[in-house]
Amino acid sequence: MWFSTLMRIARKYKNNEEDAASIVNDSFFKIFTNIQNYKQELPFEAWIKRITINTVIDEFRKNKKHKNLLKLDDYSNTDFLDFIVRNDEVDEDLNVKDILGLIEKLDEEEKVVFNLFEIDGYSHNEIAKELEVSERTSKRYLASARVKLRKMITQIFETVKMILLC
Repeated sequence: MWFSTLMRIARKYKNNEEDAASIVNDSFFKIFTNIQNYKQELPFEAWIKRITINTVIDEFRKNKKHKNLLKLDDYSNTDFLDFIVRNDEVDEDLNVKDILGLIEKLDEEEKVVFNLFEIDGYSHNEIAKELEVSERTSKRYLASARVKLRKMITQIFETVKMILLC
């Protein structure tokens, strides 16, 4: 029953089923080994979702590639914050499944920050602490993700227009 719920969360952060399943397995292990810490006054689903998100964050931290991330703070001459794409309305023809597919095309860092901020409601301060980066880096990854998503969405609409005009 809970597997599909946790798998949906893991798939937001991982590009393939195998990696997502690994996150879910690790999450279930943490759930079972910490079940005595569950407080009955809290919804169980919220508790296990939080554990799963924390598992994603833990995995991100452990990833050696994370330690070699480009330090965006070092490149202040390219201020991605000027290019933040605002939360404009998305055409009704582009459904949630399409958007999730586009999010999967983002770089891992951008995807994690985008999901934590836009979908899971973390603040940049919380993201910075969890991922061990600066708030500015978190904001830049989010801005970069938004720019890339806007570009991908625009390309889709342009392609559809070209097809319709032919």
